[in-house]
Amino acid sequence: MDEISDIFTKKWFWSANKKNLSSYHRSDYHKPEVQDLAQAVQATMSEQLGRSIEGPISIITHIRTFGYCFNPVSFYYCWDREKTKPHAMMAEITNTPWHERYAKCFDLQNSGNEKSKHNFGKEFHVSPFIGMDIEYDWRFHGPSEKFKVDMILKEDKKIIFSAHLNLSYKPFNQKNSIWALIRFPLLTFRITFGIYWHALLLRLKGCRFYPHPKNSISTN
Repeated sequence: MDEISDIFTKKWFWSANKKNLSSYHRSDYHKPEVQDLAQAVQATMSEQLGRSIEGPISIITHIRTFGYCFNPVSFYYCWDREKTKPHAMMAEITNTPWHERYAKCFDLQNSGNEKSKHNFGKEFHVSPFIGMDIEYDWRFHGPSEKFKVDMILKEDKKIIFSAHLNLSYKPFNQKNSIWALIRFPLLTFRITFGIYWHALLLRLKGCRFYPHPKNSISTN
C-alpha cells in the first residue's frame, strides 16, 4: 500500500484516486472512514488476533473498471520489515446484493513454506443459496510467484461447495498493464453479472433460498 502512488505513475489508463479506465480508490476498501488503508487493516488485524500488528500491508484485489468496483473477496497481507514473509493476513468479503463487508483475520506466524490452513464456522451471510450452518476450510499458498486459494464449504462434514483462485505474478509495467485491460475488459462488471446470472439459474432450478438472517423472523 505504501507504493500505490508510484505504481500508477506514468501508466496509461491507470490511476490512483482519480478517474481513469482502471483506478484505485481508497473508498472502495476496508473502513473507508480511515484515510490510510494500511493503518485500518493493521488495526483490524490487531483487534482480531490479539497482538500488535505492524509492517507493510499488501493487497490482492480488483480496482475500479470504468468507475465500477466490486470485490467478492480481497486479501490483505502484513509483512515483516524486509517484505520477505507475511505474518498476518485478512480476507475481506463483500456479499451481494447487500454489499456488506466482513473481515476475517488469520495469524501466519507459525505457517511454513508459504502455506497455511484455517478452519472456522460461518459467521457472515454471503450467498442466499447457502445457509449459516457451514464449516469453512480455507487454504492459502503464497503470495509469491504463485498465489493459490482454496475455499471449501462443508455441511454435516460433507463438501457442498468449493471455490479456487490461482494467480501468477506479472510485473506491473506498461505492456502488462495495457494487456490486462485488453484481456479482461469490463472485469468488475463481468464479475457482478456472473454472480446474478448464476443466482438466477440456481433459482430456476429450485435451489433452496436462505433469506438474510437479519430479515428472518424469530419464532421464540
